[in-house]
Amino acid sequence: MQACPAFMRASSLNVARIQIFSDVVSRLGNGLRVLDVGCGEGAIGKPLSKMGNYVISVELPMIATIAHKCGVPSVVAGDAERLTFASNSFDVVIASEVVEHLWNPHNFFDEVYRVLRADGYLIMETPEGKGSLLYDDHKNYFTVERVKQMLGTRFTLCEVERLEATGCAQTPTIILLLRKSATA
Repeated sequence: MQACPAFMRASSLNVARIQIFSDVVSRLGNGLRVLDVGCGEGAIGKPLSKMGNYVISVELPMIATIAHKCGVPSVVAGDAERLTFASNSFDVVIASEVVEHLWNPHNFFDEVYRVLRADGYLIMETPEGKGSLLYDDHKNYFTVERVKQMLGTRFTLCEVERLEATGCAQTPTIILLLRKSATA
């Protein structure tokens, strides 16, 4: 296996977020079917897999090839706004640093709702606030209130974690645990 390119390696900046994702998923159970959307080098999915969960990762085609070289065990090329998985097939969907890059995040949320099993969870992480738009590839900004408004009654907000801005991440970050509602 080739070495993971430097730009894809987990940095010390990721340590806190990886721990938060691991802690949250651990509280939800183990042996879970987890979909890691926008997996990158697998910094979040790999530890979840080691905890006894079945993790499938999806990434853009060019990045999926690199992710595979980085040792992401089960990665498929795909589009976050058109997931190619069966309805009701995952217990947890993870989207770390994904939604701010999407052309239509509403499509993504629709797809997540579709692929999650009843009472499944979405764990999403995104920069918080309009400052996120300063990055060239960010098309959208989010706040807790904005996410709740976009999701309507399809999801219930369970937890919010915040990471402060750092030298590399110049905007604060929110990590949201959302539970799929039985009826939308």
